[in-house]
Amino acid sequence: MKKSILTFVQFHWDAIIASVVGCIAIYYLTRFGGIGISPDSVGYSVAAMNLKEHAALIDFNGLPLVDFPAGYPIFLGINYFIIGVPPVPLAPFINAGLYAGVIIMSSMIMRSFNGITRWYSIAILIMLASSPCLWEVYGMIWSETLFLFLVLLFLLAWKNYCEHKTSATIFLFALVAAVAFVTRFAGITLIATGAALLFFDGTVPVWKKIKNLLLFLLTGVSLVVINVIRNHCSSGTLSGVREKALRTVADNLLDIGAVLGGWFPFIGEHQLAGAIVFCLLVAAALIQIIYRIIQQQFYLRNETAVYGFFLVYSVFIVAVSSISRFEELSSRLLSPMYIPMIWVGTMWIPKFINQKAKTMRVVLFLVTSVFFLAFFKNQYQQNAGNWEGIAYAGIPGYSEKQWRQSPTIQYINAHKDSLNGAIYSDAYDGLYFLTGVKSLPLPHKEIEKEKAAFLNHPALIVVWFNDGVNTDLIDLDFIRARKKLLLTRTFEDGAIYFYADSTIAK
Repeated sequence: MKKSILTFVQFHWDAIIASVVGCIAIYYLTRFGGIGISPDSVGYSVAAMNLKEHAALIDFNGLPLVDFPAGYPIFLGINYFIIGVPPVPLAPFINAGLYAGVIIMSSMIMRSFNGITRWYSIAILIMLASSPCLWEVYGMIWSETLFLFLVLLFLLAWKNYCEHKTSATIFLFALVAAVAFVTRFAGITLIATGAALLFFDGTVPVWKKIKNLLLFLLTGVSLVVINVIRNHCSSGTLSGVREKALRTVADNLLDIGAVLGGWFPFIGEHQLAGAIVFCLLVAAALIQIIYRIIQQQFYLRNETAVYGFFLVYSVFIVAVSSISRFEELSSRLLSPMYIPMIWVGTMWIPKFINQKAKTMRVVLFLVTSVFFLAFFKNQYQQNAGNWEGIAYAGIPGYSEKQWRQSPTIQYINAHKDSLNGAIYSDAYDGLYFLTGVKSLPLPHKEIEKEKAAFLNHPALIVVWFNDGVNTDLIDLDFIRARKKLLLTRTFEDGAIYFYADSTIAK
């Protein structure tokens, strides 16, 4: 055991140091105002607390949690049950542990790449430990924190399968995919990737391959099937309300290009250039996959799984965001492909350099060093810019200073007894997180059932936050046209409106 630990440290000392740096970063990011809280974070943390305290996966209104898969709130609930600390104060420690795991697993995966060198590994680990993308994710209570960990565990599970090829290794491979799928519905990309990897493995006889695929697919979808059946029984929907997309494939590619402008140097504000770089990387991954399927001697390697997952996730995120309504594709939504994308774009470099003559190797090494230094400079500039606001006000979201010291929030905390009746808000989750007052979200513009339930109240209260506006929801003009305004409490950052039935036609 002691020898195994010493061997691990010898091989991955750089990853251990990088993971410590990552943990220190999470500490400083969350030191001022605590872990970052978004609307999703409130849903996850409250559901986790209710799971532990009431044995039910419900939100603060007592409604079943169906908009999100059950995996992440269950994960938070298990930690709460074992450690006894609620999710919000415990989250910085959980995230630091997950972040460290991501960095160390990245090192383990890279060590299996063909032609890998220590200098390349160190450069990538520095990039991961100081990544604005990963700092953003691990500074929040988001399901991506666990999902990114599971993506890398999935890649290691593939490596384990390639080495042993037993039913047990396939089951473990599928189990990781199953947990990822029930953590985020985007985990279907791991199911698709895993099935494709098994299908194109030319070293396995046909009947055994069919058996392997059935074992993988049945295990991989099992937890999500249970989850969506529960959702349907609880709410009549499989995963909550889903609206049609408003953005086209071209719009989404430009959004990805904008994100890559932050991830990579040299792109900057040029969205089209970023979109072109993305398409070239997808094409490179596709070519590599086809080559490895044809040349089976290169197939059973970790690089194949990296190319496969990046390809599948890229196609999935563009397709699904063009079908179902999403927020604009952001660094958060693209974060699962961040590390695989870096590998797809760079893991060929060490082998390419080592194949050249000595003089050319030196030249190429210097050129590559400049390239990586540009990456580090870009990350430093972004982190420095982000830190200016975080050091003063905290991580953007409901734990940020402007929300915690909101005049509207302060008034509600001092006059909760005056809020009697049906309460709606454009930031209903933030209202609960900061005051404990339960409210409902304003109805979606396109869902008549929600609007009818809203207008059915003879009297209601609307808590309006200027920073909580959501264009998918009805606005104040819609309400004023159908309800009579009785009283308004106005503040710098919002207002409280008291409405009653009007004679205006509904």
